[in-house]
Amino acid sequence: MNLKTLSFVFLFLGTILVSSCGNESTPPETIVTDSLKAKLPPALIKLNEQIAEDPQNADAYHKRAQYYLNEHKFEEGFDDMRKVMMIDSTKAPYFITLSDLYFVTNQTANSKAALEKCLTLDDKNVDAMLKLAELYFYVKKHDECFKYINMALKIDKYNSKAYFMKGMNYKELKDTSKAISSMQTAVEQDQSFYNAYLQLGILNAAQKNPIAVDYYKNALRVQPQSTEIWYAIGKYYQDVENWDKAVEAYEVLLKIDSKNKNANYNLGGINLVGKKDYKTALKYFTTALMIDPAYVDAYYARGVCYQTMGDKKNAVVDFNACLTINPQFEAAKTALEKIN
Repeated sequence: MNLKTLSFVFLFLGTILVSSCGNESTPPETIVTDSLKAKLPPALIKLNEQIAEDPQNADAYHKRAQYYLNEHKFEEGFDDMRKVMMIDSTKAPYFITLSDLYFVTNQTANSKAALEKCLTLDDKNVDAMLKLAELYFYVKKHDECFKYINMALKIDKYNSKAYFMKGMNYKELKDTSKAISSMQTAVEQDQSFYNAYLQLGILNAAQKNPIAVDYYKNALRVQPQSTEIWYAIGKYYQDVENWDKAVEAYEVLLKIDSKNKNANYNLGGINLVGKKDYKTALKYFTTALMIDPAYVDAYYARGVCYQTMGDKKNAVVDFNACLTINPQFEAAKTALEKIN
């Protein structure tokens, strides 16, 4: 190991030690009793046994760190990555895992540094390039984001994730046509790319293009029980005032998730505005408020519903409830002034 690599390793060891401070107990592999082992998942038992048999096995520590990362046990993951780095700091995949741990614990500068180190070890690592692109996307540095996406595509021109990220970048830049084009390329490369279908639906729905529903249905082919897709379908039909189709979609959603407050609220709105069925609208607004008693928009909408029905007393109660939760709710103030 040369001096440059060694200094880099100690930089990472320092940040890992800070991240895992207070987690200096005896390593799990040295204290596993039969009774404790019986409570552990089989995958973790196997990794513990591999480490116990060979305490210098960096790959085994790395796999256990990935296991802990997936289980949201980040301190344990950092502890294992500290051991990995002490044994072997020359493998690019180790720095991908280290970067992921930093990212999920909001240490983005360290996450970026780990990915850059990964690329010094493997300058064709597409995963590191796309993760760097993602970091730049979050801080709205779109040129840097595009740079790493294009680097990745030079190595793997069929990478669906790269096209998806390019689409998200264009979406942020308000270039809808290029965003749609990139997302379409993503699903051409991967016909089970749920998030790309979702984004294609959202982008087309914003233009009230009926093809949005086709993209949403493709997403449902991947995840049939997706409440966000059924909500998106209902919202599209609601926005184009196809009330019956909207109701149908929201009712499917409520069969999956009966406590979805937004679906209940929107069904109330459809019955209030579209169908003029005020009693049914009241029922849905009330259900939404039972799910979330602080749902200020539902109080206002129910107040409007009462007001439309000529029930000024209950309308005043709901408008006042709006202002109790949000004193700056101007529509509720105006409605009260008109009643008074």
